[in-house]
Amino acid sequence: MIGVVVWSSGSREKAIIWCEDQATLAYLQGTANFAGPGEWPQPGDLVELETQTVGNLRHALNVTMLSEKTCLQLPRILADAQQAPRPALRVVAHQDTFPGGSVPSATRRPATTYARPRSGAAR
Repeated sequence: MIGVVVWSSGSREKAIIWCEDQATLAYLQGTANFAGPGEWPQPGDLVELETQTVGNLRHALNVTMLSEKTCLQLPRILADAQQAPRPALRVVAHQDTFPGGSVPSATRRPATTYARPRSGAAR
């Protein structure tokens, strides 16, 4: 699987990776799970990884570097999106339901029926 590092701490050997499957973020911990040569992954680095979920935590395993500094703006974009005001939700359509799930007869639409053409009939 491909992922982008969104947070990293080289001194603590930890990183958080946003994966292409858009599921739960993957947590990289320790050099034993970082198989790539070079320095510890930094935010914006593109990596390839395997994941394993233990309990409610998704672990990143066999992480290798694909490309350094590919998405440097991603952590800032995610932080900005978190702080952006969200529009208030509003109802744009609704259907009144009544006890038993019925709809009053005055609001019911008549059923539409369609006749099938007879075979051989002109269309």
